[in-house]
Amino acid sequence: MFIKNFWNSIDKLNFILILILGLLGVLLSFSVNQNFLFINRHSVFYLFSLIIIVFLSQQNDKNIRRFALFGFIALIILLISLFFFDYEIKGAKRWLRIFNFSFQPSEVIKPFFIILSSWGIAQSIKEKKYFLPSTFIAFVILIALVLLQPDLGMTILISSTFFCQLFIAGLPIMLVIYGLILIMIVSVTSYFFLDHVRIRIDSFLGNADTYQIDLSLMAFKSGGIFGKGPGQGDLKEKIPDANTDFIFAVAGEELGLVFCIIILIIILLIVVKTLLKVLKNNNPYKIIAVSGLICSFGLQSLINILSSLGMIPTKGMTLPFVSYGGSSMLATGILFGFLLSLTNINNNEE
Repeated sequence: MFIKNFWNSIDKLNFILILILGLLGVLLSFSVNQNFLFINRHSVFYLFSLIIIVFLSQQNDKNIRRFALFGFIALIILLISLFFFDYEIKGAKRWLRIFNFSFQPSEVIKPFFIILSSWGIAQSIKEKKYFLPSTFIAFVILIALVLLQPDLGMTILISSTFFCQLFIAGLPIMLVIYGLILIMIVSVTSYFFLDHVRIRIDSFLGNADTYQIDLSLMAFKSGGIFGKGPGQGDLKEKIPDANTDFIFAVAGEELGLVFCIIILIIILLIVVKTLLKVLKNNNPYKIIAVSGLICSFGLQSLINILSSLGMIPTKGMTLPFVSYGGSSMLATGILFGFLLSLTNINNNEE
């Protein structure tokens, strides 16, 4: 009965596309590493995320907001706790070590913040105001904690998504432009104060070591149209973070241009299909929330792909539902679960 209700209520095409995207990620995890433990762990992350998607997709708006509130508060506490531990990776305090797993709170908090900020913005519209102080206080606290880690890429992603939500809500375009200018100022300032940001930008401009990008581009060239076949690539052994930040390059080498285009089409279909559907809704909260969620997913995907192609500086950002990683998979599962709930035909709460 539950499965029947689930299937009859959700956006079927989007769920199938999400399912396929995750399966492609499992296939790529095999391409990167034929170790059974590695593949098994990625498969477990994927299945766990699917359970989260199915569960959240059947929740009403009120429950979704409750989950978002509790999740946001818990993850803010975890973000604060990062500064009291010495666990660093590449000079950044972004991860908590839990048993044998690394957990990244800033990755998982994104969908929770999108839901809460959407509700705050929608309430401000209902009250004929554009701003609710609590929404902006939450945004400033989150951005400050993420920037202090430091994680410029995640700061840009969260900020861009938030300004997208404000724009969808009808915020005057000039205020959105001012917000984007502020993001640019923070980015430029980070170049002078954050070593890893300076290294990545210098590499992009050709003023420093371009080893990672060079290998990524070589992987695409080596794969050609149809690729060398799963597990047959050579460059994945040399590319740093091949299973996470540069998984798209692995796809290019081992499965070719055609496979990369398929991934792009699936991502584009999810984004376009969702936006077209939300345009038919007249609930401000749902319009803002769905737009924010799909903006976050689409923008993160775009950043990862463009980084792999050397078109923008590397950001240390995963390809949602494709890259290896428990935090990334969990965050994407929550995001898709919220998305399917908000577009659920049985969820008509105003």
